[in-house]
Amino acid sequence: MSVKPTRVRHWVLFVVCVLYLVTYLDRVSISVTAPAMMKDFSLNKFQMGLIFSAFVWPYALFQLPTGMLGDRFGPRKVLSLMVLWWSIFTVATGLAWNFASLLLVRVLFGMGESGAIPVANRAFSYWLPATERGFASGITHSFSRVASALTPVIAVAIMVLWGWQSVFFIFSLGGIVWAAIWFFWYRDTPAEYNKKWGAVVNQAEMDLVEGAQKQTKKVISVPFARIIRSKNLWVLGMSDFMYSYAFWIYLAWLPTYLVEARGFTLLKMGIFASLPMLAGAVGDTVGGWISDKLLERTKNAKFARRSVPMFGLIMAALLMTPGGMTDSPYLAVTLLTAGLFCLEMAIAAYYTVCLDVAQESAGSATGMVSCLGNLGSAISPMVFGAIVYYGNSWVWPFVIASVILLIGAALWMWVDPTLPLTEELARMDRRPVSGVAV
Repeated sequence: MSVKPTRVRHWVLFVVCVLYLVTYLDRVSISVTAPAMMKDFSLNKFQMGLIFSAFVWPYALFQLPTGMLGDRFGPRKVLSLMVLWWSIFTVATGLAWNFASLLLVRVLFGMGESGAIPVANRAFSYWLPATERGFASGITHSFSRVASALTPVIAVAIMVLWGWQSVFFIFSLGGIVWAAIWFFWYRDTPAEYNKKWGAVVNQAEMDLVEGAQKQTKKVISVPFARIIRSKNLWVLGMSDFMYSYAFWIYLAWLPTYLVEARGFTLLKMGIFASLPMLAGAVGDTVGGWISDKLLERTKNAKFARRSVPMFGLIMAALLMTPGGMTDSPYLAVTLLTAGLFCLEMAIAAYYTVCLDVAQESAGSATGMVSCLGNLGSAISPMVFGAIVYYGNSWVWPFVIASVILLIGAALWMWVDPTLPLTEELARMDRRPVSGVAV
């Protein structure tokens, strides 16, 4: 009788899911407190857009180096330090006293959070088989969207009781506790886990994740100069740019949009700002699950990994513009909620492809793709704020986002999820230049 695999990998997945939840509680809190901050610090919408982007620029630019650190030193050490770092600057956000101090704190906060997704994705490379990676990418992001949905409700309640600064003090505790648990409990490979905690991971689970033979293999970080040569990752990252641009409209501006453009009270905003994020959490999981099932049934990785994000991005584009144009505030929330559900169906594919093609260099590959993607996150809040402030329009930002999403969907046609990174780079090394083989 065959021995059933143990399920330690599922506990690893769950703890990473909690990380995503903590990450977004800390990240989204500033969007909910923005109206109060703008009032206390006398900020206009363009200035607030700059503060939103002050987090995203370092968050984007440090994705690749932090991903490479995860490959070099392992997720246990790197994630523990980075979560502790950003938790400190979550506290510092509540201690800011003007525009300049808030800008600086958010830059340092963004540096800390930059490693969350690349290094967490690296943790999956030795813990999850290929047929579970789409679901894992989806469920982790669904936890982040649940956090985004919970944040307005929790943050508004804290603000009413103790003021907006207390939101950051209280939310920082989650990261500090998580970092301590991760450092004490987690190990970078199943073999190391067994060495620490006994024979908890059985051979059947090791065989399932196809990692038993790799446990003694030293992880080598891919040099920066080589990984940025991957055309596959460049196209994937550019599509992620388009996705991230649209997503950050929801993440940064939705609470303010509902209050100022749609006339919701603070209490109603806390409720209705949660609905799109809850729908997005479902979309994350559904998209990843469908992609894995398509791969399992068709054995066609190109179809399985491409079709879901293309469908999601196109449908989101078709829903966001009428959501911004309708006169009914409740219909607007309905359409934008459906739009985010479709948009989030795409996210799992980006990080699953990084795992599929990069393997040992998954942290570096994820860092590169996420870096490119988050440049869209950095630009989006500024563009949205500038259009509303200088152009006096709440509609055009949604129209522009819809066009960008259609471009993002088209780019997936040039993504090859079956081409290993090492093979792609080897082909480029062998390519003749001016008739001479190199």
